Amino acid sequence: MRRPLCMACLLFVLLVRLLLVFVGKPADEYEAEEGSELVLYGKADAKELKTGRIVFHLSEVSKEAGGEPVSELKLMCYPGEEQELPLTGSRIKVRGKLWMYKEATNPGQFDTRAYYLYKNIGAGISVTDWEYTDEGFSVYREGIWKLRLILGRIYDHILPAGDAAVMKAVALGDKSELDADLKELYRVNGIAHILAISGLHISILGMGLYKGLRKLTLPITPAAVAAVFVMVNYALLVGAGTSTVRAVTMFIIMCAADAERRSYDLPTALAVSAASTVFFNPYELMLSAFWMSYMAVFGIAVYFPQLFRGMEKQEGLRRKLFGSLGGGAAVSLFTMPLIVYNYFEVPLYSVFLNLLVIPLMSVLMVSGILSLMIGMISLKAGMVCALPAHYVLMCYDALCTKIAKLPYHSIITGEQGSLRLVLAYILLVTVVLMNRRFIRRYLKGSVIDKKTGELSDRAMIPGRLFISLLAVLITLIGFKQPFIMTFLDVGQGDGICIDTAEGTVMTDGGSTSEEELYKYTLLPFLKHQGIAEIDSWYLTHPDEDHISGLEDMLRDDMCNIRIRRIILPDAAGAAEDFGDLIRLAENRGCEIAYAHTGSELKLGELKIVNLHPAAGYSCEDVNEYSQIMLMEYGSLSVMLTGDATVDSEAAVLKEMKEGGNAGRLGQTDILKAGHHGSHTSSSEEWISALSPEVTVISCGRNNRYGHPHAEVVERLEAAGSSIYRTDRGGAVIMTADPACWKLHSFK
Repeated sequence: MRRPLCMACLLFVLLVRLLLVFVGKPADEYEAEEGSELVLYGKADAKELKTGRIVFHLSEVSKEAGGEPVSELKLMCYPGEEQELPLTGSRIKVRGKLWMYKEATNPGQFDTRAYYLYKNIGAGISVTDWEYTDEGFSVYREGIWKLRLILGRIYDHILPAGDAAVMKAVALGDKSELDADLKELYRVNGIAHILAISGLHISILGMGLYKGLRKLTLPITPAAVAAVFVMVNYALLVGAGTSTVRAVTMFIIMCAADAERRSYDLPTALAVSAASTVFFNPYELMLSAFWMSYMAVFGIAVYFPQLFRGMEKQEGLRRKLFGSLGGGAAVSLFTMPLIVYNYFEVPLYSVFLNLLVIPLMSVLMVSGILSLMIGMISLKAGMVCALPAHYVLMCYDALCTKIAKLPYHSIITGEQGSLRLVLAYILLVTVVLMNRRFIRRYLKGSVIDKKTGELSDRAMIPGRLFISLLAVLITLIGFKQPFIMTFLDVGQGDGICIDTAEGTVMTDGGSTSEEELYKYTLLPFLKHQGIAEIDSWYLTHPDEDHISGLEDMLRDDMCNIRIRRIILPDAAGAAEDFGDLIRLAENRGCEIAYAHTGSELKLGELKIVNLHPAAGYSCEDVNEYSQIMLMEYGSLSVMLTGDATVDSEAAVLKEMKEGGNAGRLGQTDILKAGHHGSHTSSSEEWISALSPEVTVISCGRNNRYGHPHAEVVERLEAAGSSIYRTDRGGAVIMTADPACWKLHSFK
């Protein structure tokens, strides 16, 4: 068997990943004490920069000095702005409030709690104060940390603020000062990889140092040891992320092979690096960063040569162009299933953009590192050396900004599932195996070169391309369910999505408890569902907890989700109350419509009928003119109420009776409780008229209003209605066809 070590390492990684399916997330012993004020003892294990502040890890956590650790998981400690930081490796006593990272409660939402658990961190603690319990600390690790801060300050002096933040990320692994809009700009254009410490850094630094030492006639072994020592310390300096550990491990293997006069086999080095990472922390396999890092290298080093096997005889400029264009396309093809699986979209122009970005990365790195080294001696000379880096970053920004404005700059695919991911990579691995030896052994020489009459690798290229494109199609082509209705967990607010085979309707989308609701909840959800266009977006009334997410969405110039129409209540003063939102919508080319009692919207089997407010309805409280809508899909009926008050409900009941439509308010399958379960809504008459089988209450966890109010819950339970709460179970998801429906909570 060829490459036995490589195959053994790959088998080990795959077996561990399968075991993790059954093992699940690490047990979190801290969860029971969430919100408690605690006094804990442990070791200040490491420091890192996060969102403009320095935090530190606390390991070997116990409840008394020298006691048994309460958990194998670390704590992330967040000291106050004025507090000093403990020395790395010191033993300390910490006082503070324990809190848990936010877990995903909606489809498509990033699970921050799971991410930190996989990184061996159980919870966060807001540090009130701390003190040393002994005088020991790690001089070496503290020195590495201080060096990182010093180097960061040099960038602050020699580059503009924005460029300095990028170079700190690119060269020092510090992303804490990166502008959020810039990160998103790079991500949506498919070049966020330039912000990660990667193999390019190791090639420039490690190989440059190693070859430089060899040219100075230093023997191979001392040169290799010196280069490895520097790169291991560089990895510690930049935070030892997944891609950094991979690159340094492969560099160590390469130096060892050279020192032993053995050939360096890149696939084997890649597999050994992956296996060693998994050995020390198996849960790295649950993180997308691990797979993206290794798959990208596999794509360029293994998949690309095999895809175009038989075309190795290119020479000169033609060879370079072929390597650049073909390599970029091959990596994009090979990583596309992973990108879709994790981000639910594909940057359409990223292949072409990377053809410019990747070659310029060498200029950026050389300029950035050289300016840093010279800046330690002379800041003015460092500024001069940093000029190429500055112009490269200007070029990146200009390219990304222009491409982000092009139509269809990314394709929203929606969730494709694990099975499709596995099938896609089975096909891509098949491409890697398609060579003459494989064909002779398994296909009896069925691929023959027409000119020579012999088996030919070149003749197999069309077949390899066909299989690769088939893998892409499996990844991109999705199938929508006939009907999915999601009551999103937006904290203290409302947000509902009705997604059908014929189109999508949204109702509200705001929160007063969740910051950046659009960025972290609405947008990921819509991409997860594969929604690129919203036919109609109903806004029940203009309170922030119902419109804030949509307003942010309309402000985002890079958002590629189209909203055709926004439907507002046809009440007196509504146009003025929604004034700011209307201006944002008109700037984005959205149609503004108004709905009143009797207005209807039909979308295939879906019908939405407005029951309130009446045209020109006048009131002082905006909650009172909140839209009330009856949604029908086949035999399913859902009453949507926004923040409608008991007066609004009474107006609907009166209108139905006087208009002879009282039958329309018969037994309702699902009621969305008005005003988050407040006693200002859901009157006894209303519940009695609807007799809902299920009631959904959208409210924030431990909200300051006490929603839902006890009397409303008791009223609903007395009516025999099952209650689903977003604050407890996360998003409430309903699937249906015209004959039946099913409902469950996300958690």
